[in-house]
Amino acid sequence: MKEHMKETEAKPALRISHIVYGRQASGNRVSYLVDPKGAGDERAVPESVVLKRWRKRQFPGHTFSGERLSSTLWRAVAKAFGTKAKAISKLSLDQIAATADKSRELLKGDGYLKLASPQTLHALFAVCGPERLQAILDKHLSDEHKGKSGIPDLFLYATSHSTGLPTIARFVEVKKPEEAVSAVQMAEIAFLNQLGLHARVLRLVERE
Repeated sequence: MKEHMKETEAKPALRISHIVYGRQASGNRVSYLVDPKGAGDERAVPESVVLKRWRKRQFPGHTFSGERLSSTLWRAVAKAFGTKAKAISKLSLDQIAATADKSRELLKGDGYLKLASPQTLHALFAVCGPERLQAILDKHLSDEHKGKSGIPDLFLYATSHSTGLPTIARFVEVKKPEEAVSAVQMAEIAFLNQLGLHARVLRLVERE
C-alpha cells in the first residue's frame, strides 16, 4: 500500500480530472468517455483521454498541447539529430522539422524508431535544455539500457503566446485502475524527476 501511495502521488498537479466513466473493453483494448463528467459519446483509450483533457485546459496567454511518446523516442532523436545535446538544443522549429523530414527514410530503415512531431520535439528540447537532454540521451543509448525504454506515455506542455516557449511541462505515465507500473517505468520517472523535470504516474479512477 505504501508503494502504491508513492506511485500515485499527485505531483506535479495536472489540473485535469482523473475520473473516467463508461469503460468498454474490446479484447485487450479499453476505452472511456472523454468528457470528465461522463457526458457525450466521444470515447478514447486511457492515454488519449488524458491528452484530450489536457489540450482543453485554458490559461491566459497559453496554448495547451501534448503528444503520445514512442518507446523509441530518444534513440530516434539520436539517429536523426546526433548525440550532441548542446547542438540539438539550439535548433529552431524549422530546423527540427527539416531534419525530421530528411531523416524519415533513415528511421524507417530501422523499422521501429519513431520521432515525435517537430512541435513536440521543439518543446522537449527547450524544456530539457542541453545538460538534461544529454543525460537522457546518454542513458537511453547506453549498453545498460539496451532493450529497455520506460519512456512515459505522454509529454504534456503549455506554450506561452508571448515567447513561443513552453512554460509548463509534464511527463505522464497513464495507468488503468489495476494496471501495473513496471520497474523500468518507475525508474525512468524517478530519473526524470532527479534531473529536475516533472514526471509522474496518473492512475485513472473508474466510476459508474
